[in-house]
Amino acid sequence: MKKYLLLTVAIVLSGVLKAQTENSKDNVLQDTVKVLTKKDKQVAEKKYNEGVILYQSNKFDEAISKFDEAITVKAKFPEAFYNRASAKFGKKDYLGAIQDFNYAIILNPIPKYYLSRGLARYNYKEFDGALSDFAISIEKDSGDYRTKAYYYQGCVYFEKESYDLAIKSYSNAIESDASYAFAYHDRGSTYRKMEKYQLSLSDYRKAIQLSPKMAIAFNNMGSVKKLLKDYQGAITDYSSAINLDSNYAVAYNNRATVYKEMGDFKNAMFDFSKAISINPSYAIAYSNRANLKFQKKDYENALKDYDRALELDPDFGYGFLNRGICKEMLRDNDGACQDWSKANSLGVSVAGEYLNIQCN
Repeated sequence: MKKYLLLTVAIVLSGVLKAQTENSKDNVLQDTVKVLTKKDKQVAEKKYNEGVILYQSNKFDEAISKFDEAITVKAKFPEAFYNRASAKFGKKDYLGAIQDFNYAIILNPIPKYYLSRGLARYNYKEFDGALSDFAISIEKDSGDYRTKAYYYQGCVYFEKESYDLAIKSYSNAIESDASYAFAYHDRGSTYRKMEKYQLSLSDYRKAIQLSPKMAIAFNNMGSVKKLLKDYQGAITDYSSAINLDSNYAVAYNNRATVYKEMGDFKNAMFDFSKAISINPSYAIAYSNRANLKFQKKDYENALKDYDRALELDPDFGYGFLNRGICKEMLRDNDGACQDWSKANSLGVSVAGEYLNIQCN
């Protein structure tokens, strides 16, 4: 009887890989032909279990070292390859994870291993490979792995902006498991991209019904209501998200944008500042607070926030556009023209109009 533990890859969501695949079985395993003694197996399993404990403490490098030792003793050890892959995944070494999942699949081609390799490929942006692995998981399994494979298949299609296919995959996941809250949530986000707002709201509500503490669902439902100009409804939903997660910087930022639309500048300023205090690297929040200060004609302080936003995100085209307008109000015409030129180079077409009118 096996006495060692088995982990599952923990997931928070194309290129040509050079990693070895299932077809390279002979090359991968050519040096593994030896008779293992009972002591060898005990040593391998001991090192493996030590690796599991280290992995569970997020000590990924140390875990990988233990799995290395286990594999050195017992080369045909699919669980060790799988969990070494999991540790590499935890380090965001997705290519290394893919390589180890390959070895695990060669030794034991089970649905969970294909699903996990698909997730690594998804994070590595090798979307076609990910879809292939998810399809195999769906074909091989009729339970939880099949449901998850449908769900992550939907995530890939969402990334590829193939929204109809994403809807189909999320719906398959829901048909497989009607209690899968995140499938409803992500299908709602897909409907939102398709501007099918009532369907989006319906799915967000279902996700919340299944998982009442899902702060992100309240946040995203608020964003749909903002698009529908249901500002009070949006405020209520963003507030619910914040009540569930007091450090939810995005929800504070989003609620602030609604307060600003409603002309409640005091609460808007508070929420933008709160978002920044939670996440000092939140470029959009700095830019939004700058816009509010500009609207209040506090140009000097607006400029400071624009500077910080662009320091954090040097490719933020609209940040350069707006900072240019702010500099123009401060009579820094050369600086304004430089910012509009930069915004134009980043694809903000309206910046070109400012250049033509103000800078020639």
